[in-house]
Amino acid sequence: MEKYEKLSLCGIYCGGCKNYKKNMNCMGCRDEKELVSDCPTRACCINRGFLYCGECEEFPCNELNRFYNDGVQLHRLAYLNMLKIRENGVEKWLAEQEREHAFK
Repeated sequence: MEKYEKLSLCGIYCGGCKNYKKNMNCMGCRDEKELVSDCPTRACCINRGFLYCGECEEFPCNELNRFYNDGVQLHRLAYLNMLKIRENGVEKWLAEQEREHAFK
């Protein structure tokens, strides 16, 4: 299991998603090819060699701003997650997410 496979590129915690390796058998945006093929942030982040979008000096770019502010609660949470990752580091954030979602 890849160390960061549950960290989406935009800030969603894949381990908390009902589709992650279950209903739709989504492998997370790092490994999934079909379910997230239309995600513009995925291609951008991977092409630039970033672990997550928050590593980019343009964060949040126009594309992410639209995504984070489209009225979908999960997308807003992704933005808040990204701020936490940038502040506290990815390792600490992932550990917190693992604990939070352990019994869901």
